[in-house]
Amino acid sequence: MKKSPTKRNEAAPVAGRSKLPSRGEGDILDRMRRIVPDLNEAEARTARCILAEPNWVTQSSIKALAQKAEVSEPTVIRLCRRLDMEGFKALKHRLTEDLVLSNMYLEAPAVVGNSSSEQLAAALLDTSMRALRAAAEKIDHKRIESGVEAIFAARMVYCIGVGGSSAILAEETENRLFRLGVAAQAIQDPYRQRMTAAIAGKGDLFIAISSTGIPASVVESMELARRNGATTLSLTQAGSALAEVSDIVLEVDIFNDETFFMLPSRTRYAQMFVLDFLVGALASRVPEAADKLKSIRDTLKALHGVIRYQPIGD
Repeated sequence: MKKSPTKRNEAAPVAGRSKLPSRGEGDILDRMRRIVPDLNEAEARTARCILAEPNWVTQSSIKALAQKAEVSEPTVIRLCRRLDMEGFKALKHRLTEDLVLSNMYLEAPAVVGNSSSEQLAAALLDTSMRALRAAAEKIDHKRIESGVEAIFAARMVYCIGVGGSSAILAEETENRLFRLGVAAQAIQDPYRQRMTAAIAGKGDLFIAISSTGIPASVVESMELARRNGATTLSLTQAGSALAEVSDIVLEVDIFNDETFFMLPSRTRYAQMFVLDFLVGALASRVPEAADKLKSIRDTLKALHGVIRYQPIGD
């Protein structure tokens, strides 16, 4: 008897994981345009009303939309569910988010495209300086002192962050600290962050960097480390989830970068200023700091000789 050919198992969806949207699928208005031909007359009329005046819809009630489209309120709800929205409130929330993002991408290119390189340079300089001034004005010297004391008392400092600038700044924090003789380690991998927090204890210090203060892996790792007796310090937005699980919070505001969103975020300048302030305050308290930095500079001479004004480590 012949064996039937073995069928190759198709990859089954992983439990709890939703299908990733293809490009453009996430925009609620684009999705609505695509399904209009498949809607009944009343639903299609409602969709066209939303597509024609999306900003008005975000400020209106379900009753107002139903009257404008000349449909019943249940028809509006049915359209929402066809778009995988629980109801009209969820649709308005999603629509508001998408419109904010769309405006960034529609308006910013016009501003940047009509600006000369000199104007862009001036704008970048101006916004960077304003970010630095805002960070300087927000500095809480008592918290900086608490941060310095926490680093002094730590047997090990773990610097954590995820994403682009925050992960890079976590690594920069390690770079600044080890030159002063501080045992420090940067961790960007979310799994490693959590594992490290699980075995942390008294005498350990976790420094987290996050613009928004909401990345789950960072917040949960800090909370776990704190529960295990470690001290937690963060450079983040005031009132954020990360701030709530931090013993010491060095507040850094998020800046509105919508107009020049294609240029680097100003928030990173503010974060770097606060980090420089913290490490500078620490260095002024370490008696052997100058000797350590001199030793680093001396050993680098073997690589390329003496270069005047060379930054340490470059």
